Amino acid sequence: MAPSLRRAAHSLCGQCSTALRGRLSQQGASRQLAAMSSLSKTAATTSTNKQSLKATTAATPAARAYSSQSAPSFKFSNSDKPSVPTSVKLSQDDLFHSFSNSPVPEFRRRAAFMRQHACCPHPDHKSTKLSTLLEGEQPATGDMLPAKVDFECPDCGVPVYCSKEHWMDHYEEHLKVCDTLRQINEDDHDLRSGRVFHEANLPDLQLDDAAVNMTNWDTFMYTREFNAVDSDRSMRQITRLLTYPITVGSVLHELSPYNLQNGGRLTTEGLKSFSALRYNLHPGRSGRGATIQTLRPEPPPVRVFVLGARAESSLPRSTWVQLAHLFPESRLHLIMIGPESMANRDDEFPLPERTPSNPFGAIVEDRVWYKMKISTIVDYYHTIHKTGHFAPYDPYFDCFVLFHPGLGHPASSHEWEETLPLLLETKVPIISTGYTQQDLDRDVEWVRNKSRGEFDILLEPGENSFRSLRWDLNDADPQDITCGNWGVWAFRGKRYETTTKDDCINTTSESRHRTTRKGSQSLTDELRIDVRLGSLQQRDFAMSSASVAALPPRLAAPRTRPSAVQQQRDAAASGNGRRPGRAPSTDPLSDKATLMLIRRVLCGQKMGNKGHDEVHPIEELLPSLTSRNDVDLQLYAFLAIIIRESVQAWYNKITPDETFVGEVLQVIAHCSRALEQRFRTLDVESLVLDEIPDLLDRHITAYRTSHDPVSQEPITVESREVYHALCPLPQLSPVPKVGDEKSVQEQNENEAAYRQLLVQAVLAILLPTEDLENPCLIAIVGQIFSELIVGNITAGKASQPWLLYESICIAGRILGDKKTRATQRMVSGRHAPPVKAKGKTERIKWSAQAVFLTMIHFAVMMFSSARFLITTLVASSSLPLRQPVVSDTSANSKSHDDDDPGKPAKVPVFSFKIWQCVGNFIQLDSRMPWLSGFLSLVQYQAVHGPGRLLDLDSPLDRLLSHYIQQLFSASHLPGVLRTLRGVLFPNNAPGKSTLAPPSSHDEFVALRKRAARALLGLLPTGVAKIYLGGSKGGGALSDTGDAAQSGSVMLAGMEDLLMVLNDEYCNKHLMYGVLELILVRLMPELSEKGVGELWEERLG
Repeated sequence: MAPSLRRAAHSLCGQCSTALRGRLSQQGASRQLAAMSSLSKTAATTSTNKQSLKATTAATPAARAYSSQSAPSFKFSNSDKPSVPTSVKLSQDDLFHSFSNSPVPEFRRRAAFMRQHACCPHPDHKSTKLSTLLEGEQPATGDMLPAKVDFECPDCGVPVYCSKEHWMDHYEEHLKVCDTLRQINEDDHDLRSGRVFHEANLPDLQLDDAAVNMTNWDTFMYTREFNAVDSDRSMRQITRLLTYPITVGSVLHELSPYNLQNGGRLTTEGLKSFSALRYNLHPGRSGRGATIQTLRPEPPPVRVFVLGARAESSLPRSTWVQLAHLFPESRLHLIMIGPESMANRDDEFPLPERTPSNPFGAIVEDRVWYKMKISTIVDYYHTIHKTGHFAPYDPYFDCFVLFHPGLGHPASSHEWEETLPLLLETKVPIISTGYTQQDLDRDVEWVRNKSRGEFDILLEPGENSFRSLRWDLNDADPQDITCGNWGVWAFRGKRYETTTKDDCINTTSESRHRTTRKGSQSLTDELRIDVRLGSLQQRDFAMSSASVAALPPRLAAPRTRPSAVQQQRDAAASGNGRRPGRAPSTDPLSDKATLMLIRRVLCGQKMGNKGHDEVHPIEELLPSLTSRNDVDLQLYAFLAIIIRESVQAWYNKITPDETFVGEVLQVIAHCSRALEQRFRTLDVESLVLDEIPDLLDRHITAYRTSHDPVSQEPITVESREVYHALCPLPQLSPVPKVGDEKSVQEQNENEAAYRQLLVQAVLAILLPTEDLENPCLIAIVGQIFSELIVGNITAGKASQPWLLYESICIAGRILGDKKTRATQRMVSGRHAPPVKAKGKTERIKWSAQAVFLTMIHFAVMMFSSARFLITTLVASSSLPLRQPVVSDTSANSKSHDDDDPGKPAKVPVFSFKIWQCVGNFIQLDSRMPWLSGFLSLVQYQAVHGPGRLLDLDSPLDRLLSHYIQQLFSASHLPGVLRTLRGVLFPNNAPGKSTLAPPSSHDEFVALRKRAARALLGLLPTGVAKIYLGGSKGGGALSDTGDAAQSGSVMLAGMEDLLMVLNDEYCNKHLMYGVLELILVRLMPELSEKGVGELWEERLG
C-alpha cells in the first residue's frame, strides 16, 4: 500500500480499513511481488559475506542495492533520483536471459557486481574466505591466485567461472547447481516481466467452522481457499512471501504438522510449551455472547518477537495478515527488533525521534488488521531486554522467532552471544530457521556449545514443511544458493523444579545449595507470572497510537498440574507410605470399551454437536445396521476399527471433516438392512449343513484326486492344474507357477478385478438409487468390502494353510480344557480313588445298598428318557412343515453346479451332505468300508424305508430341524462377533498378530503335526486306536507292537486327513465357492444378470 493510502487508512476504523485494502489488493498485486527482488537479494546475502558487503557498500554507493541494507530495487538512495519504471515486457516463454545481455538494466548491473566481487570456485585457486564447509569436505588448496568470475555459463546465464577453460574443467561440479541457477534466473526475470501477479491476491477471513490442513503447501492453500496457482513458477513466487508467516503459524497452530508421533519431531517439552500458547491462540467460545450477561474479559494479545529482523520486516502487510487469519479468535502483536529491521523502508517510514514516551523510537502500525498490529524497533534485543521494557514474559502469551539468525556463523555469532542467555532466561519458546541443512546444523551446534544443559529442544531440527519453494542467489558468491526458511527448530530455557529437603538427604552440601538456588529462581519466575497486573498495562493493543486505552488485567495462567513424582509423594504421605494401587485395565472386548471406541471414531462430529453433559445412546447417533442393538454394537466396533485404520488414516490428512464417515456408514447401513431382510427368507440350515458341505466334499475329492495321479514317473502332472480343471474358477486363472512371476501377477490382477465386479454387483442390488449416484462413496465402500473384507479376510487369511492349522490347534486346546474341566466337575463330589500299585487292580466290592441305589438310578433314567421322548414326539406334531421349495432357475454358483436345477431346495435332515462330507474327510470308505456301508443302509432305511421315520416333514425330521434352527439363532451372533473381533483385532487395533506364518518348510510340517495331535487328543483313545491304529487297508497293528509306534501311526493317519487343507491356491477355490454360494442364495439376481445389466437397470 502506498504511503499516502496508508496514512489515509490510519484514520479509519478496523473494518473500514479492511474494506479499503480489499479494493486496493487487486491494484497492488504486482507491486507486492515486485518487492521480492530486494527480498531475494537481502535474504541471499547471508552472514557469510555480511562484513565484506558492508565495506563494499561504504566504498561503492552504486553497489548499495546488493547489500543487506539496500533499498528496494525500485528505490535508490536519497542522493540518487528515482529511476523511471521500465517498460520492458517479457513473456513467459522469454524469461531466460544471461545477466550480461538481459533486457533489464538491473541484471546487467548485477552481472557487473558479480565480476567485481565474486571469485572463481575452481579448486586451482587459493581459498579467499574462511571455510564453513561440512565435515568430510575439503577446501580449495590450489596454487593459483584468486580470480574474479568473468565467464557466464550458457545454460544458466550467471557468471560463475573466471574462464571458459575452468568452467569446462569443473563442469561436473557446476552441473549440481546449474539447473537451480537457471531457475533463479528465470524467476528473477519473471519478477520484472511486467505481468500481473494474480497469485498475490491473498484470501481473506475463513468460515469459523472451516479447518485448515497444514500438511503441506498444497493442502494449506486448498483449505484456506487460495486462488488456483497454475504454474510452478507462480507457486515459487508466492511461497517466497508466505513462508515467513506460515512457518510461524505451522509451529504454533493446533493442527500443526509437527506432532509426537514417530517422525513428527515434536518433543514432550515442546508439546507443553506450544500447548500453553495454543491455549490463548485458540480460545474457547463457550460462555461468550453479545449480551451483558455473556460478556467475558478479553485476554491481552499474543506477542511474537521477530529478532534480527531483515527482509521479513519489509514484507507486504497483507502477507503478515495471513498469520492473523490462522488465529481469528485471538489478537496478535508482531514486534520486529533488529538493527536492520527498517532496511528498504527508510523513505516509507522515517525513523521517529526517541522520546520518553517512545524510548526506542518504535514504529507502530496499528491498522494492519483489526486484530493485529506490527511494531518495529531498530536496535539490538539485548539492549531492550536489560531495560525491562517488555517484561514480564509469559509462556502463555509470548514467543520468539529468529529467521535465518546465523547463530553459529563466524561472521555473526558474536552478535548473539549476549542475547542468547537473556532469551533462555525468559523460558519462552524460541523458533529458529535456517537457509540450508548446513546452516541449521551449525546454529544448533553453536547453541549446544554455548548453553549446554541450559535449554530444552521443543522441535527437533529438520526441513520446514512450509519452506520457500524458490531458491535465492548470493551475488557475492554465485555458488551460494539458499532457500528461505529451509529448516526449522525450536528450543527454550530449561525449567528447574523446586526440591524438598528429603530429596537432598544423600547429596553434598554444595549440590544441595546449587539445587535450592535454581529451584528458588524457578519459583520466583513462576510467581512473577501471577503478580504482573501492573506491568501488563504496557501490553496494550491500542487502536490509535495517540490515544491508548486501558486494558483489562491479563487472565492468570492456568495452574500447572502437579507432576507424577509429586502425586506419588502425596499419595505416599497420605497412605502411610503405601504405594497407590494401579487402576484396573479395561477389557477391550467389554461393552464399555466398545462404546468408547465407537463414540471416538464414528460419533466425533455428532458428539461435538450434542451437549457435553448429556450422553446419547449409540442407536440415536448412528443408523441401525440390523434389528438387534447387541449385533449392531459388535458390527459398529468392526467398522470403527476398519474405518480408523483404512479411511481416516489418509482422509484426515486431507481434511478433518467427519461428515464423510457418516455418509460411508449410511451406505453400509443400507447394505446391512437389505441383507438382513434377505437373510430372513434364507434357508440357513440347508445352506450350512447341505450346500456348503457339498462344496467341501467336492473340494476334498478334487484335492485328493489331483495329488494322487494315475500316471507314473517320469510323467508328471501339476496338481494345481488338475485341481483347477476339476473346479474351474475364472478369477483364479491362470494357475500360478513357482518361478513364473508373470502368471502370478496375472492371476492376482484377475482376482482383484473379480472382487471389484462382485462387490459392485452386490451394491447395485442392495443400495438405494441415491447412494448409487455418489461415485466417491461407492468407490470407498467398494474398496472396504472388496479388499479389506473379501480380499484380506475371506480369500487372504482364511485360505492360508498355516492359519487353518493354527485355528485347529487353538480349537483343540479350548475343547480339551473344557473336557478336562467337565471331568473334574464329575468327580469333584467323590473321594479320590486310592492309589494302586502298577499292575494291580482293586477288586470291586458289592453291597445290597449299592445294588439297590444303582437299580433306582437306572429306573429313574429310563423313566426320564421315555418321558422326554414322548413329550418331544407330541411337541413335534405342532411344529411347522418343511415344505419343499422348487427353484425355477438354477441358482447355483459357478463352483456349485447342479445337474438338476429343479431339485427340492429342502431335503431331509438325515440326507444332508454334511454326513457324506464327514465320511469323505475321515476316509470312511477306504478305512472301514463295512461301517460306511452299514451307515448308508441305516440312512436309506430311515429316510426311504418302512414308515419313513426321518423323511422330509416327518415328526422326527421337523424336530431335528427345530433344534438345528435354534443353533443358528441371532442371539448367538453377538458372542461370535465379539470373539472374532478379539482374534482379528486384539486390543481393538490391527496390531501385530501373535500368529506368525512358519518361516520354513520344517516349521510348517511341525505345525501340521501339532494340529493333527490336537485333533487326536479329542478322540477317545480306544476309538483312535481302532480307526487310525492300522493301515488304510484296515489291518490293525499287532498287539505286540510298541506304544510309541502305535502313537506315531495314529498321528500319521490324522495328518494324512488334514492334507486337504495344505494348498493355499486350492483353498481359495473353496473360499470363493462358499462366498459365491452365499451371495447367490441371498441375491438370486446375481445368477440371472451381469454387473453392467444390474447397474443399467438401477440407473438407466
